[in-house]
Amino acid sequence: MMEPELQPHLMAAKVIDFTDWSCSTTKSLEISLVQPRKGDSNSSEPTISLTFHPEFTYPIFGDHETAFGYKDLSLKLKYASGSLQPFISMEYSSKYQPPSPSFTTESVQADDLLKTLEDFLPRGYLTKQNEFIDVVRNDYTKFKPLGEKVHEYTQENNDGTLEQFEIYKNSFSNAKFRDYHSRMQLLALFFIEGSSYIEDDDEKWEIYTSFKREKISDTEDAFHFIGYSTTYPFYCWPENIRMRISQFLVLPPFKKQGHGSKLYQTIYKLFLSRNEICEITVEDPNEEFSDMRDKNDIRYLLERGAFKGLKAPVSQDKIQELCDKYKLTNRQTQRCVEMYLLSNVDKLNAKEYKAYRLQDVLREMEESERKDKLEQTYLGVEEDYHRLLEII
Repeated sequence: MMEPELQPHLMAAKVIDFTDWSCSTTKSLEISLVQPRKGDSNSSEPTISLTFHPEFTYPIFGDHETAFGYKDLSLKLKYASGSLQPFISMEYSSKYQPPSPSFTTESVQADDLLKTLEDFLPRGYLTKQNEFIDVVRNDYTKFKPLGEKVHEYTQENNDGTLEQFEIYKNSFSNAKFRDYHSRMQLLALFFIEGSSYIEDDDEKWEIYTSFKREKISDTEDAFHFIGYSTTYPFYCWPENIRMRISQFLVLPPFKKQGHGSKLYQTIYKLFLSRNEICEITVEDPNEEFSDMRDKNDIRYLLERGAFKGLKAPVSQDKIQELCDKYKLTNRQTQRCVEMYLLSNVDKLNAKEYKAYRLQDVLREMEESERKDKLEQTYLGVEEDYHRLLEII
């Protein structure tokens, strides 16, 4: 039988609302790309930042993406904008304290969030703000991208000035790049759904990094990290390889500015020029990447007259001919062909429109499936193609 003097404490324990101590890790975590503030050495804030939130935190904090034990939680993960030297800090207004040993909730503890994050951070991450600011200042002009520069391009800014960008090719055979990759790979977990760390002892990986190049003086430049892509070769009988784009990331401050397309175009053209590569594939693309890929592939094919003279229905032999020449998968080639045909079809011509509809991927279905699924699936595919054609 329970001692009477403990009963009031137990009753108090029952009314504790633990939801008051739970918060979203996705909303509480801020990621920043940091660089020195120029021309104002007396400013109370010696740096400026591009700050954004992650899209996902479940790979680190669990499927519910919540943390327990804090009120007004603020987790800050800051990177020097070029070298990606990381700094982590945590602030909160209140931290949950377990009740006295007489309470039944004595086993409940506040989550050790910094310890959890530590398992995903590279060696040498910083926790002191002044040390981080020193690194940001030092790395601003000293950091230079690693690897072989494979492309550069310029874009006009909103004020009419031109900005420079560069893309570099790397592999894990370079020990310095392995260290750099250890700094940037956490970003993939935050922004690529289903992503995981890759093994950096496999030198077959090809990694392409993208940077903004800032002219500081006649002799100095600063580089700011934009994003990256990992690619991997697979054997393809009898003596070729199939290159697969695995991870593909452009950070939020640089999205919707064409940098993803530039990175994809660079990778595609490099692979297209290599005789040993017979096909370019993509691992589990999300809708955003698929849209960007479709837009770039169909533009590339249009510019080279790949669709010249094509009318529905296009034979599989012709599809395969285009696959072999442009190293796209059969399905991706077919999508591009279908979008091209849709952009030229006369829907008022019943015979022509029917021929186009039969070009759809549903022609690969068994006859028994076609009748049931033709209308509902076809209309969805056509609507999606029209959406993509509007942005091409």
